[in-house]
Amino acid sequence: MTTHSTVPDEDGALRSDRGWTRRRTLVAGAWSVPVIAAAVALPQASASVAITVDLLGAVDDAQTYPFSAAGDTAPLIFQVAGSGPIPADGTAELVNAGGIASWDESVLLQGALASAAIDTDGTLILPIVALAAGTFPVLVHVGPVTRTFVITLVQA
Repeated sequence: MTTHSTVPDEDGALRSDRGWTRRRTLVAGAWSVPVIAAAVALPQASASVAITVDLLGAVDDAQTYPFSAAGDTAPLIFQVAGSGPIPADGTAELVNAGGIASWDESVLLQGALASAAIDTDGTLILPIVALAAGTFPVLVHVGPVTRTFVITLVQA
């Protein structure tokens, strides 16, 4: 025959030395909340894909392009990579580049944004036309990622 002892708890109520009490249930529930929250967040985190965008030849996200005369074309070549599928295209915008550079006519424009397909090897090419020497930022958007690169045009 098994005997169970009962002991008064801090509220003066009698409780068994075995089994679930209201307090044990609350403590177990409180400890399980972080575990459940982490388990719910993990599928969403694993579904997101890290995408990187780099400007070929850039040093510290900056690149200098020499040009001979106004109207010369300089190809901005970006390398896009990811731990999963990458978007099919990317967009970019020239910031404060008026009088210094413009998008080449081969680039599809959507307002101020230039758009181009990303090759199967992850290459995104967006050529610009040099108008004068100067420096300006280019914002590149690929999926949820936006990167800023500084372009300097120098007359050779």
